[in-house]
Amino acid sequence: MVEKSVREPVGDDAVAQDDAPDGELDAAQQPLDPRAIARASLQASRNASLWWTATGVVLACAVALVVGTDAGAFTLAGVLAACAVVRGVRPSPGPVALSVRSKTIDVAVLGFLAALLAVLAALLPSVGV
Repeated sequence: MVEKSVREPVGDDAVAQDDAPDGELDAAQQPLDPRAIARASLQASRNASLWWTATGVVLACAVALVVGTDAGAFTLAGVLAACAVVRGVRPSPGPVALSVRSKTIDVAVLGFLAALLAVLAALLPSVGV
């Protein structure tokens, strides 16, 4: 009969396993399941936040084509500002399309990008149709 050897954790691995509850692994130690990833990607089309975000980007592109680039940039800045407000107001984990890092970082980045885009749209010359 062949006995399987079990590798004992060494160094930092031993501490990480001792801290975890019995039978549970932390996220970095869990194996990736390709089927679970595929199921999650198929369910993404049912997520409302992805549709709202995509609609905002398409709307900003349409405004840029019909009205002008400055109006499109202001529209996109408005979409970014709205996303920052939604991410800040909604409880964690928040909308999937807007939840990338911690709530504070997400709101700060979205707000900064909205302000920067609005400033650039105001300063740079417009290309009208």
